[in-house]
Formats: sequence, structure tokens, C-alpha cells
Amino acid sequence: MDYLVFIFVLLVLLLASIEDFRDREVPDSISYILIGGAILLSFIYSISYNTISNLTYIPISVLLLFGFSYFMYRLGQWGGGDVKLMLGLSFVFTSLNLFSDKSFVALFINILLFGGIYGLIGTIFLGLMKIRELKKYFQRYDFPFFVASAIIIILSILIIPLPINVFIAIGVFMIFSIRFVFLVANNLMYLKEPVSKLTEGDWLADSPKDINGKKIVPERNTGLTKADIQKLKEKGIKDVMIKIGLPFVPGIFFAVLITIVFGNPFLQLFSAL
Repeated sequence: MDYLVFIFVLLVLLLASIEDFRDREVPDSISYILIGGAILLSFIYSISYNTISNLTYIPISVLLLFGFSYFMYRLGQWGGGDVKLMLGLSFVFTSLNLFSDKSFVALFINILLFGGIYGLIGTIFLGLMKIRELKKYFQRYDFPFFVASAIIIILSILIIPLPINVFIAIGVFMIFSIRFVFLVANNLMYLKEPVSKLTEGDWLADSPKDINGKKIVPERNTGLTKADIQKLKEKGIKDVMIKIGLPFVPGIFFAVLITIVFGNPFLQLFSAL
């Protein structure tokens, strides 16, 4: 039964990841399949094993996983599709045993850790793919700084003994990453999009103004509503500048996969120490 539940979750998240990469949006139908399927399979599991232990901590799991994702949504960091998927996951990962592959605490930490790593690497990769465009925004000190960072990382690994070299390399890489990610986020994460192709939840970077200089629709952390899009169409606006983010559903998929296969490496390391 565990394998059935996890295979279902991974397949749905894989499909959601593909849609997120392709259209920057997860269809509600996929989210509802995960939520409905997770609830159904949780009850089937309970009946099959004649136990309610898997249902006991659902309220706490929902509070942590769904609550955190909704908070990120209100801050404008996550999309609505991410929140709905996390609600579905909160019905699957319900164990209070932190080292279990069904622990909502283990999944939460993995999402923060490995989701963050995915976001960092993904943003750096995007910047490297568009490095010619990104170079236009370099300050005079950026290129020497990046080269010096690379040299320090290489030399620390080759010359300084373990484990000090690892800490030095990670520290320098994080400092380099902060600057590089800042450049990418502030210069490459924008897209001019026809109003006809806008979807609910798209983040407006700069609202167009009417003839009186008043913004037609506000820029919201939670993105455009259907009414906003309709108003832009009624005002004859052809295209707008929107903010685009790195699709985060693949990061959630990665974190879930790690949790199912390995549990939580951080908690296991902490226990061993």
C-alpha cells in the first residue's frame, strides 16, 4: 500500500512538473487529482490495515505544509498551484516519526533544503544560459569578483585539508551565488507577455496606466485575477511586463523523491551525531 501511495504521488508531481516547466502553471485538475487521490488513498490505507494512526497527525501536517506554502503564496514567492499540491502532500506525509519516509517534518525540511538547492542551481544555470545578455548588467567589480571566487574555491579544494576546505568552498560559493542570483532575478526574470496569453496568478511587474495616469490594475503579490485580465483587455492593452519565477514544482518533486527514498538526511545526520 505504501508503494501504491508513493508511486501515485510521484507520478502526479512529475506531470505537474512538466506542466510547470512548459506553461509556468499547474492546471487545477492536476492539483485536485493529487488532493482527492491522497485523501482517498489515506482512508483506504487506514481501512486496509485497520488503523487510524496514519490519520492522527493530518491536522498538524496540514498546518505545517499547507500553512507554510500559503504563507509563501501571500508573500508572492510561490504560485497557487504549489499551495494546492502541498495540501495534497499533507494528507500523505502524516507520520510524527521524524525518521520515517512518511514524516511531514522530514518532508518540510527536505523542501526547504533541497528545494532551496534546486532554486539556487536553477537560477545560476539560467544565468549561465543567458550569460551574454546578463553581462550587460555586470558592474565593473562583478567579473573580477566571479573569477576570484572560482580561483579561491579551486585552490581551497586542492590545497587546504578536509574538512576546512569544504567549509571555505561552500562559504565562497554562497557569497558568489548571492550576487549572481541577484543579477539574474533583477534583470532576466521578466517577460513581455500579450494580454491574450495572461493567466490567473501571473505576476505583473509594472501595471499600465490609463489616460489619467492611474494604474489600470494593481500589482499584487498573489498575481493577476481573472477580473484584472478582463479589465486590461477592456482597456485595449496589448501586452504587459510580467515577472517570471523558476518553476518550483520540480523542486517539490525532488524533495518528495528524496524523502521517500532516503528519509531526511539532515535528521539522520543529526541523530548520528
